[in-house]
Amino acid sequence: MKIALPTMDGKTISDHFGRCKTFLVFETEGNAIIGREERTNAQGGGEPHDCGQHGHGHDHGAFARLLSDCQAVIIKGIGPGAVRAIAGAGLKIYMANPSASPEEAVFRLLGGSLEVVNEGSCAGH
Repeated sequence: MKIALPTMDGKTISDHFGRCKTFLVFETEGNAIIGREERTNAQGGGEPHDCGQHGHGHDHGAFARLLSDCQAVIIKGIGPGAVRAIAGAGLKIYMANPSASPEEAVFRLLGGSLEVVNEGSCAGH
């Protein structure tokens, strides 16, 4: 299974899915991480915005295309448009523990202890 997480620095989970600089993509087998890569978010950059605002420039479908080979994403915060695009592409969305590292979040997902996200929230920014 491939699991994606948004990040600004490659070491922590970004507070907002759509504004991350890159996505960490972990490949797992059973309960082990067997691979890791970073994918550039062409729409990222970290600038804050009102996530209830429409027309802020995101192509939400681009997220789904970039992560199309993944089965899940783990987030801290995400807007409703990104939720619709990601879920519509068949990926499951999970809420990370606020203090978890990307690797810890992946292991928690594999262990079944992360909550599924069904709607957007801008928690964390």
